Amino acid sequence: MRKYGNFKSTNSIQQVPNSIIEIHLKPLDLMRYWRRIGILSDFIGYFYGFSFLPNIPTESIDMKNSEIVNSISTVFNELLENAAKYSYDKKADIEISLIHRGKTFEILVRNKTNESNVTSYEASLKEIFSTKNLEKLYIEKLETNENDQHRSGIGLIMVLKDYPVEMEVSFETEGEDTIITSRVIYFTNGFPQS
Repeated sequence: MRKYGNFKSTNSIQQVPNSIIEIHLKPLDLMRYWRRIGILSDFIGYFYGFSFLPNIPTESIDMKNSEIVNSISTVFNELLENAAKYSYDKKADIEISLIHRGKTFEILVRNKTNESNVTSYEASLKEIFSTKNLEKLYIEKLETNENDQHRSGIGLIMVLKDYPVEMEVSFETEGEDTIITSRVIYFTNGFPQS
């Protein structure tokens, strides 16, 4: 198993969950109707936004413009898009677990892929997690990949630099397939104190 990331808060995933949602999707369905990724992401943002903004009425403009709702939606959207893009068997399930624990929200996404997708994605992850300056890397990627943002890593860089998250991506070989597991812990009250 190979792992990449900045994941440090293993204590967060040891806590008993307040709630868990599990979803199984087909990459083919998502790629045929790409807008479904945004719709599902917005739903997840609102669904969990209620957990972290309990005193705001659901019909309130504050809820619709909430930073936590929008950022959960954005982070989930990026993970789901990557899973759809990097799945080689478009009929194999993408398995998603959404776990609310106190002040943290965990997103776990598993998908099956092949070696050519692994090589491309792994190279991107190595670059992202070895850089000392995500902002600089983000700007470089925007400038050099303006015509090919499909596999540039721009979305992951944005998530890591702009949101209070820790992330780990692992690759595990199962026969001729590789299982990619992406785990993100979103800290709803900012990063934990070290």
